[in-house]
Formats: sequence, structure tokens, C-alpha cells
Amino acid sequence: MNRWNIMVLAPVVAFGFAPLPANSAAQSSEMDNVKAANNAFHVALDSLDIHKMEDVWAHEAYVSLINPRDKAISIGWDAVKRNWETVFAFWSELKTPPHDGPHIHISGNIAWLTAIADTSGKTKTGTSVNNALTFETQILEKRGDRWLIVSHTASRVPQ
Repeated sequence: MNRWNIMVLAPVVAFGFAPLPANSAAQSSEMDNVKAANNAFHVALDSLDIHKMEDVWAHEAYVSLINPRDKAISIGWDAVKRNWETVFAFWSELKTPPHDGPHIHISGNIAWLTAIADTSGKTKTGTSVNNALTFETQILEKRGDRWLIVSHTASRVPQ
């Protein structure tokens, strides 16, 4: 068995999936679609718009969310939606431009990305937050021709 076969078959044996060739047109198109889904998430977040946020998530019992101020995991669409409503009620302004990433990986109908966002905003009480770096991890599922978020975790980068 040559090196190429070992490199291609090792992930199949170890993780149960086969990687797509890095230069394939399908991979590039799917990468663009995942980036678009991530951008739509950040538009929803930065606009503090629950209807836009609803549109980027799968509404399933298994979706999950952990935001930087959370003390528990929100599981299921109803809990995730309530969590976002609480987040949106806390902020009067919020901006989360990318600082590093997103770094995207796709396997079949599942994609995951990691990034660091440069969070800034103002709370409803008037407190300003500037340049708070935040680690983000998202997992998305492809539904038809759309990528929807099934898990989002964000935490502050330690100072």
C-alpha cells in the first residue's frame, strides 16, 4: 500500500469517514456555503435579531449552545432560542468581526468550524465591552442545499 492510500484510508478506519479531495470543485462550493452560513449567523448575532437567528439554526431536540456568560448548556431548540433571547436582551449593541478564521472542515453532511471573534459592544446598562477575543466552535448539518447550525460554543480567550 503506498503513502497516498494510507493517508486516504487512515481517516476512514479511524473516524469512519472519507475526506473529500482538497481541490475538488464540490469541496470548494460546500466550503463557500458553510462560510455563508457562518456569515449569516454573525449577521443575526450582530443585529440582535432573533428571527434571523432562528433561520440559521436547525430546530431539533439535539441542538446545543454555550455562550461566554452561560453556566449551563442549552439543549434543544426551545432552550437555545431562550438563550439567544436572553443574550439579545442583555446587549444594546454587539459586533463580532472575525479575528482569526473561520477554519472550516467538512465531512459529508457535517461541517465544523473554529474561529476567534473580536467582540465589542454595549450592554443595555451602558457598560462598554471592547476587543474581547472569543473562541468559537460551530457544528453544522447540511439539510437539502442549506447548512444549519446544530451546535455553537463560544468562550472568552483568557487574558
